[in-house]
Amino acid sequence: MKKRFTKRLFAGVMAALMITSTSLLSVNAVGQAAEKDSDINITVPFNGSGATLQSDKTYKLPSIISGLTGTKYDVTISNNKVANYKNGQLVTVGTGDVTVTVTLANGLKLSKTFHVQKPEVAVSFESDFIKLSQGQKQKLKAIVSQSKGKLTWSSSNAKIVSVDQNGNITAKKAGTATITVKTTTGKTASCKIRVGDPVAVEAVRLNKTEVTLAKGQTFQIHGTVTPSYATDKSLKCTSSNANIAAVSYGKVTAKSSGTAYITVKSNNGKSAVCKVTVVNPVAVQKVNLNKTSVTLKPGQSFQLCGSVAPANATDKALKCTSSNASVASVSYGKITAKSVGTANITVKSANGQYAVCKVTVTK
Repeated sequence: MKKRFTKRLFAGVMAALMITSTSLLSVNAVGQAAEKDSDINITVPFNGSGATLQSDKTYKLPSIISGLTGTKYDVTISNNKVANYKNGQLVTVGTGDVTVTVTLANGLKLSKTFHVQKPEVAVSFESDFIKLSQGQKQKLKAIVSQSKGKLTWSSSNAKIVSVDQNGNITAKKAGTATITVKTTTGKTASCKIRVGDPVAVEAVRLNKTEVTLAKGQTFQIHGTVTPSYATDKSLKCTSSNANIAAVSYGKVTAKSSGTAYITVKSNNGKSAVCKVTVVNPVAVQKVNLNKTSVTLKPGQSFQLCGSVAPANATDKALKCTSSNASVASVSYGKITAKSVGTANITVKSANGQYAVCKVTVTK
């Protein structure tokens, strides 16, 4: 009778016993049952001699005895400094060996010893070879499989390529050097850096070589260098007369009437010049509209166009507003009829000159 019970029990356990990790481990339960007296423990190992787990991971022990519905059992852990068990999960908290034992109500024990170790840390670079010109700077990005611990950076020849502890490298002089990054577990990755002679700026080009501004107006000068792969692309701007036109980081501000020259120069002396003519502002004297009255039905729209006189006014910007947006709204000069009624659309210049268009909305 004992023999038949043991065989039936073992068949159910064999069908259900497993330990799995969602990312690392799936071990099927196999083993042998030894026929013993009822007061002697029977040990059925999980898949033989052992398995390796990683520290700081959670492993599920799903339905360990699912083949024996309703069967009561206890789970014990031999070393809580290595792993803990709670609610069907094995949580590894340290390193070393730990034995997981499942004890059935009838005394049958299923045990397995696991070796828990720190996960392997891999480190690499996006590229293992980079070309730089003398004076160039770049940040190297280390790809680490585990984001634990501090990385240590070093250069085989800091006179050629230096590196700080954030992976920022600077090409010092022509030659070749190897940058190495090291993890706290001793894993390393290397990137070879070849430094060539610096590429000089041959010319400076500007988005404008001549511009006319009214007093108070501003203009942004944009400078580029050729060749585009020059080592040092930095540019500096200066004004021949800051009282007429001042410049800061390429932004030119007209100060008073007259002429000034903005020079944009590279560090190796290549330059380009923009002539800035500053004139006294010309005020808007009148605002003209393409319509001074219009009749619309709800849902219809009309584009109101405004212009200023004189045509050479310095600031030609115009702003539109509605006296009753529930009757007629306006956006960038586009009038939209909303409901029956009247509304006045006012078009105003920056210096206060304005014109009005009366909008009548009918059924």
